[in-house]
Amino acid sequence: MAKQVDTLHNPKELAVIGLEQGIGYVPFAGIGWDAWRYTHKKDPHPVRAVAATLLAHDPDPATGAALVKAALNDKDWIVRAAALEAIAERGDPSFEDKIELSLMDANVHVRFTAAATVIRLTAIGRKAVRKEPEKKTAVTQGPAPATPAPTTSR
Repeated sequence: MAKQVDTLHNPKELAVIGLEQGIGYVPFAGIGWDAWRYTHKKDPHPVRAVAATLLAHDPDPATGAALVKAALNDKDWIVRAAALEAIAERGDPSFEDKIELSLMDANVHVRFTAAATVIRLTAIGRKAVRKEPEKKTAVTQGPAPATPAPTTSR
């Protein structure tokens, strides 16, 4: 509340609010304003986030560790979320325990991405555990016993 009151007392910010609201009434002027704002603000897709996305399918174990470190420690929330998405794409359930701290991240986008990543890795881990015993039992049991053909009597 105090921040909003301070905004109303700051003439520069008040002028920006007036300009934004006033431009909405002029046809197509909003497009130019959006373009100007886009070019003058921080890049929404930092290079580190794009790099994390591209490293999702790198088989090197060191890459996985670097993605976990980025998911937990990077200062930019976009990079943390991109690293979590890359970890989910890698599909390695061993990272699940390491990224659970991201569920308590300050940014809501990172928390939701972390939750989706944990769910995916848990599902992959459960599939691997379920498939393993099926293979072992099929090999140790041998062939299935023959069933006798049904007989009909008249």
